[in-house]
This record gives sequence, C-alpha cells and structure tokens, in this order.
Amino acid sequence: MNLNRRVLINSCVILVLGLFSIDLYNPALPAIVTALHITHSQAESLVVYYLAGFAISQLWYGPISDKYGRVPVIMLSLTLAALGNLLTAYASSGDAITLCRFMTGLGAGGCPVISRAILSDVFKEKKALTQSLAVFSMASQVSPAFAPMIGGVITQYLSWRYNFYALAFITLFGLCIVKTTLPETRPQTTIGKNSFASYRILAANPSFMIYSVVSAILFAVTIGYYTITPFIFQNYYQLSAAENGLLYIFYSVGIVIGSFATKHLVSKYAPERVLKTSLSFLVFVSGMAVLICIVVSHVSLIAMLGVAFLIALGCGISSPLLLGLSLYQFPNLAGAGSALQGTIKMAGSALTLWMLALFKPTDLMALMLAIFILTLISLILQMTIPVTEPLRAVSVQAEK
Repeated sequence: MNLNRRVLINSCVILVLGLFSIDLYNPALPAIVTALHITHSQAESLVVYYLAGFAISQLWYGPISDKYGRVPVIMLSLTLAALGNLLTAYASSGDAITLCRFMTGLGAGGCPVISRAILSDVFKEKKALTQSLAVFSMASQVSPAFAPMIGGVITQYLSWRYNFYALAFITLFGLCIVKTTLPETRPQTTIGKNSFASYRILAANPSFMIYSVVSAILFAVTIGYYTITPFIFQNYYQLSAAENGLLYIFYSVGIVIGSFATKHLVSKYAPERVLKTSLSFLVFVSGMAVLICIVVSHVSLIAMLGVAFLIALGCGISSPLLLGLSLYQFPNLAGAGSALQGTIKMAGSALTLWMLALFKPTDLMALMLAIFILTLISLILQMTIPVTEPLRAVSVQAEK
C-alpha cells in the first residue's frame, strides 16, 4: 500500500474514532435519564461537555503535533479518549458522567486536528488534496450512520454502560491500527513554528471567522438532531432504542449525498453561490417543517424522516464548502487553521446546544423551530461576507 493511501485510510479512521464517542450512545440517553435519575436537559447536555473538551483541546493538539510529530500526539489523544469512555461506564451520578464526558472530549480533540493535518502533510497538490478531503467528508458519516445502530442494539439487549465499554474497546483497537500503519508525516519545516502566533492572524480575518461560525452552527444542527431525536423517536413515536438507532441512517445518507453533490456543483458554479443556495434551501425546508407541525396534529414518522433527510442534504452540501472557504486563504497555516476552525466549530456547537437544552426541545415542533432559527442565522451571516473572486481551494474542477 502506497503512502498516500495509508495516510488517507488512517485519516478517516482517526476521524471516525473521534466521532464515535459522540454518536454511539445517543439511543441510550433515555435509559441514562432513568438509571441516574437526571433530567432530559442534563442528558442532552452531556454532548455539550464532550464538545467543550473537544474544542478546548484542539488548540493544544495542533501546536504540539507540529513540535513533536503527528503519531505520538494521536497516541496520547486516543489513550485519553479510551480512558474517558471507560470511566464513563462506571459513572453513578449526573455530575460524574458529565465530568467523564468532558474528559473524553479532551482526549478525542486530537482526532480532527491530526486527521486533517496528515492529509495536508502528504497531499501537496490542490487536486489531490481536494479529492482526499472529499473521501474524508464521506468517511465522517460512517459514525452517525452506524454508531447509533450499534448503540441502540447494545442499549436494548445489555445496558447503557456497555455503550461506553464498547467505545473504550473500539478506541483502543483503532489506536493499535494507527500505531502500526501510520508513518510520521510532519514536515520538518513545521519544527519550531509558532502556531499560537498564527492564531492571531487567522482570528483577525473576518471571512475565516464568519465561515467558521456558520460551520459551527450547522454542526450544532446535526449534533442537536442526534441528541434530541431519541426522546422524539422513543417517546413520541414509541420506538425501541434499536429502531431509534436504525433510523439515523436516513440523516447520514442525506449528508453523504450532499457531500458528493458538492464536488459536482462547484465545477459549474462559484462556491459562494452554492453555499448561499444550500443555506437558503435549509431555511426553506426547516421553515416548511415548522408550518407542517403547526397545521398537522400528528406528523407521521415517514414525513419526519423525509424532512430530516432534506436538512441533512443541505448540511452535507454546505459543510465541506465552509471548511474550504475558511482555510483557502492560508495555505501555509493549514495546521493552525484546522485547529482554530475546529475549536470554533466545537465550542460554537457546544454553546448552541447548551442554549437549546435550556429550552428543553424534546418535541418535534420545538426541534424544527430551533433548526429554522439556526439556519436563518447562518444564511444572514453568510450574506455579510463580501463577494470575492471564486475561491480556488474548494473544488477539483474549479482550477480547470
């Protein structure tokens, strides 16, 4: 297996390992509420604390991977994540499980930083890098497509604690794969580079910050859907945890199709135009969903899944564009840019989900209203960015 393929596979594996700790236990949230005697809001807030640790640690993992190398840093990251998941399995109170989720996030925060950094290290040409990012984007849906299914079966036939035993095992197994197959990719030119100074340059750029904030909002839409819908599926539609986990595939398929469509859309249209259209589409779909909830007394499960698929389709189109548009101006700051963009994305998502938890959106109407408001804010923010020349780093075809 050549170097490029080994790095691409490892990048996808590392990313999926970080996402599994978000997605696998979602169907178990109602069971956790009952077992630990906590509220729905406290259960939904578990992902907030995970994302908070995830966000904070990314700023640290980026610079130390430039200094000490990608492999030792991802080993540390995955070890801490596995330990956090194992401790979560033994949590006996709301405070304990919250602390353990935060610790797990601190560990797993290295996953997105290192997974993107090793791609930037190896794929130097624009076309090759974009193609690798397309695969990377599709791989990100392995976790939301399959992890809830696994978690739903575990919860139904064993106990919610076994979700976290499984996560610890999966993380350690992935660590072994990465350790034995990933070569060190850090360029020698990054040694001694002051990544923290680079953060000041990135933070001073308005377009970088706005695109990163919009990316955070859309990520919050997706994570919010996975966090809130277990209560809708299991309480409103009376589904089992296993059935709940299976239905997440509708959302994941929408994300994958949207990501695949992005590559072809930007070959014909400017990325900014595609992004504006996709955000407008999200506002329209979520707005119509709110109207349906107002008019119809009982929304069918099929109708809900159809709306979820369309929302996922819009997010799948928008998200890869936001990553490319935020980073394209800084080819020499890819590591720092990835870390800062990831921190904003995770911290913004955590803040958004925390605010949602305060309003206790456990019914379909509240969820769709929240998505409508978030997508409308995203569209307004995107429209504040001045129109510039087509951005060159987003599309394989744009350079032709």
